[in-house]
Amino acid sequence: NIMKSSTMTIRMASETRERLSRLADAVNRSKSYILNQAIREYLDTHEWQVLEIEQALKHADTPEAEWTDHGTVKRKWEDKLARKMA
Repeated sequence: NIMKSSTMTIRMASETRERLSRLADAVNRSKSYILNQAIREYLDTHEWQVLEIEQALKHADTPEAEWTDHGTVKRKWEDKLARKMA
């Protein structure tokens, strides 16, 4: 399974570039490797979040969606906090 790659140019703050270089040197990896790992982890997290939000919004527009008013939720959390503090 050979991964195709392509080149991309990005702008970053000088301090960020210096930190990246120091980390790459410290772990004996290329800057490209570290950036690829960081971007992959970022995408894994944020793609998942966006997909879950999209699903929740679609569900919220259906008749099966259940709603709780703000006051009820707030009271439940305040009661929970009061019990924890007691």
